[in-house]
Formats: sequence, structure tokens, C-alpha cells
Amino acid sequence: MASCPVLLRGLLPAVTLAHRLAGAPRCAAAATHICSPVADRRRRMTAAAGLAGAGAGAATAAPATTQQQQQQGQAPVVANPALAHSEVLLATTFPSKDRWVQYLRAAGLRVRAYPEDTEGPGADLSRVEFAICWKPAPGLLKQCPNLKGIQSMGAGVDHMIDEPSLPRHVPLLRVIDPLMSERMATWVLWGVINCQRKCDAYMAAQRQRRWDKGVEDFRNVDNAELRVGIMGLGVMGGATADALLKLGYPVSAWTRTPRQHCPGVRCYSGLGQLQEFASSVDVLVCLLPLTDATRGILDAKLFSWLPKGASVINAARGGHLVEADLLGALDSGHLAPAILDVFATEPLPADSPLWEHPRVRIFPHVSSMTNIESAVEQMLQNRECVLTGKAPPPELLVDWATGY
Repeated sequence: MASCPVLLRGLLPAVTLAHRLAGAPRCAAAATHICSPVADRRRRMTAAAGLAGAGAGAATAAPATTQQQQQQGQAPVVANPALAHSEVLLATTFPSKDRWVQYLRAAGLRVRAYPEDTEGPGADLSRVEFAICWKPAPGLLKQCPNLKGIQSMGAGVDHMIDEPSLPRHVPLLRVIDPLMSERMATWVLWGVINCQRKCDAYMAAQRQRRWDKGVEDFRNVDNAELRVGIMGLGVMGGATADALLKLGYPVSAWTRTPRQHCPGVRCYSGLGQLQEFASSVDVLVCLLPLTDATRGILDAKLFSWLPKGASVINAARGGHLVEADLLGALDSGHLAPAILDVFATEPLPADSPLWEHPRVRIFPHVSSMTNIESAVEQMLQNRECVLTGKAPPPELLVDWATGY
């Protein structure tokens, strides 16, 4: 089977924060494909008004039309006209669903949006050959007998991998935008510095109008002294490790299975090395894929292995964290502040004790949001691959068995 090209018009080259700090990435996991020029990517983002999806508050400006793109000297993003007969199903819980429909239709796709275009008399889904989804309704894709590809609307696929009604013989694809890795690395770096410099304690002192130079015990913790441990060394984890290394932080990583050596990173793998890994970090960062094997991995046992005063940052999935165990570790004084971007139930219920806990910082799943414009370009490429019998780029294909 021929391989489908990965060069996507308008995507930023694989320039992570670490690249900008100093040269090429040390960590092989941080490297991705080189795409089109940076300037072109920025022009396209400007034309699209900087829209961002992934279920969080997107910008209010409308995307650029094909005519506007042409007037601005840009090549419009369009689907292959030879595949115009094929329909695309969009099934998502994103509040920005209407914007996705607008973008996809502007690209020349025949889009059926769930539920408005898929229910009632005459709702025949036999022409749907490509589905773009985020938490699709159970059984929905079984109504598409000619389905050839399933596209996640983000980098994660845990929202679909456990759904028994999904056809396992159909390729499952994810989105990898180099800028998403950079966004994640930047957000985690902020979190590490927040823990390192006790920024929340300074904020509390400010609210009390208290001039307190003793928050850090009259001594700054330097980068080389703060050990950061990353759980998960995929695209996001690799970029994050690289950014931290460039700033002089000692970085270790834990993965479920052994990974290729990552220069500068002390690597651990398997449950047999999890305790040794946890006991050697001051800030624990979870960027693991959510699978049956990793669900609930951030629990009381793991927290007990962390040094007293360690901090936890979770930007992976809420299913990794046992919230009651975290609250217990925080209340006992064993753990320092926790920074959480993901939760078992989203939106986080108003009655959750996490909201008002003094040692918890909450974000509404925004650490690295999917950009609609660049994602649509990648989805068009993936669709063309599967509909023409070509193999999509391997890094975008999800293994149904492993869940990532």
C-alpha cells in the first residue's frame, strides 16, 4: 500500500519551544515532520481569526472565506474534487461544532452534522465514508456501512477507543499539530515554574496585602535543583521534556513500555520501575495516553512514593487521577500544590471539592487546544489517504489494541 504524503499546506514546521531556545531537539520523541513555512502558517491563522476548538471557548470571529483567502494571496484549503461524492459525518460534543461545520463545508466537503443531519426520515448515512468525531453517540457509526476512516478531533482517542460499537477494521486517526506540542510544553513549563517559585503563595500574600519575602524561605530553588518527572514520552511528552532540558531542569520520564533512548532524560518503564521513578521527582507531570492500563494510575500509592512536598501536574486525562486520593495527599501535607487541566467529569461539577481547595489550581481543559484551521487541513489529507487506498502517516494511526 502506498504511503500518503504528510506535507500539509499551511502547517507550522516542527518548531517546539525547545527549538527556539537552542537548536534541534535533544529528545527524539519531540521531533515531527517538517512542513510549510512559518510565515504561511501565521498568515493562515490570522485569516482564520485564530479559531481554537477542542471544546473550549473559541474566538468569536468567523473563519476566512475562500474569496477572502484568494484576495489575501493564500491558497484556499479545499478537498480533492474527485472525492466530492463522498460524505463526511461530524459528530462532536465541542461547543464550537458550528464553526467546524463551517470550515469543513468551506473546504468543499459534503458534511452531515449529528444529530441535525442524521436523524428522521431519509437520514441515509450510506454515503458517509469518513467520520470526524469527539465522543460520538454509541452506535452512530454502525449506521455508516461504507465507512473507511474515523478521525479524532484531537490528539487523544480515549473517548472512542472503549466504545464497542465502533468498527475495529476501520482506521482510527488522531490530529498531530506541531503547535499543539509547543502549547503543551509552554503550559507545563509555566506549571513547573509556578511550583518552583511558589507563585500561588505569593498570590495569596498579595490578596492579603502582605509583603512576605519569606514565601520561598529566603532562597530561590534553581532549575538544576528541581527534578521534573514526565509520565508519557509521546509527541507532547517529548516536546515538554526537550523544553525543560534546554532550561537546565533534570528530567526523567516513565513509560509503560521501554522507549528509545532520549539523550538527557533518565528513562524508566513498566510498573516495576514506577516507584523508583516517582521517588526521584519533585514535580510529577502526567502526559500519558488514557488506557485500561493507565486509568487511575495517579493514586494514593503513587503519591506515597513521591517525596514530601512534591507537586502534581495533570494535563493528560481526568481518568488518570483518583481525585479522592489526591485530596487526601494534599490535606495530609504530603503533596504541595496540584495543577489540573483535566477531570473525570467535564465540566467539573460545581460541588467538586477541588474548586475551593487552597492547594489546587484548576484549568478547564485548555493546556493545548486543537486549532480548527490546521486540524481541518490535516483531516482533509487523512481523508484523501483512506479514500484512495493509501496509508496515512503512521504517527497519525492509532493502534486499536494499545489505545494509542
